[in-house]
Amino acid sequence: MALDPILQQMLNQMPIPASEKLDIAAYRAAAEAFRPMMVGPEGPIAVASIEDRTLSGPRGDIAIRIYRPSGAVEGTLHHYYGGGWSVGNIDIIDPIARRLARDLSMVVVTSNYRLAPENPFPAGLDDCLVAARWTLDHAGELGGGDQPVVVSGESAGANLAAVVGLVLRDERPGRSFDAQLLVHPAVDLRDTSFQRASVLADADPSLRSHSLRQLYPLYSAGHDHADPRLSPLAADDLSGLPPAVIAVLTVDPLRDEAVEYADRLRAADVPVELIEFGNLTHGFTGLTVVVPAADRAFTRTLAGLRHMLARKSATTARS
Repeated sequence: MALDPILQQMLNQMPIPASEKLDIAAYRAAAEAFRPMMVGPEGPIAVASIEDRTLSGPRGDIAIRIYRPSGAVEGTLHHYYGGGWSVGNIDIIDPIARRLARDLSMVVVTSNYRLAPENPFPAGLDDCLVAARWTLDHAGELGGGDQPVVVSGESAGANLAAVVGLVLRDERPGRSFDAQLLVHPAVDLRDTSFQRASVLADADPSLRSHSLRQLYPLYSAGHDHADPRLSPLAADDLSGLPPAVIAVLTVDPLRDEAVEYADRLRAADVPVELIEFGNLTHGFTGLTVVVPAADRAFTRTLAGLRHMLARKSATTARS
């Protein structure tokens, strides 16, 4: 299937890197420069309030930001940004967090985490776990004690969200997140992942397969990629995890491993809704202001989460 024509026109106008060698400094600068496009000419989405707090982490302070929606609150969502574990911060994803708060009527908590290569695994994960535990412990004051609590992320952030779900399942049986929202997640960093058809196709101009080959070792820094804290798909047991909404893209190199993860979750009796978009590229949630198809896809993805939460609530009420 061809890419959305508006998206394709944007991609045609983007400069092609002279080298395949990944330049993290340039990658970070490009992410910062992209921020105005994520906001759009109408300005930021309005929310009831935004509050910055600081948590004590294993190697220093962790910044978190709390977005409260207008109107009745229907839960809490804790969201991790993507960027190959090497790029990003809560400022860059401010437009996405506002959209999540508005469309889901949830209190949204975003959190910074230490980035590779300066701070490789498990530094970023450790920070995410601190923020996740805090969010769960404060769910009553955030989105209401009887309301659902969701963990979510995109790309590398979805990897972290999936791993947080695994860790807290064992750490807090029955008291972890009620659902997980994983947008084009990286769930398998093992070398065998490069043999999947979606990686070999190398069809996504926004995320080339050679970038994955460089980002994974920067993050893992020699750690065994079969560790489920790096590759949740490598976990022996996926039972008892939160119900999952997983959004994938046909051209994305991460597509096949995410589909396999969805299949394994279902095999472990974890409810899953898998949503696939054939006309978009990696990072589509940052393009909703300028690409209507990306806006519709984000809306569809969030509708999937609302449907999943409603199913879970109905099941709980009957039990």
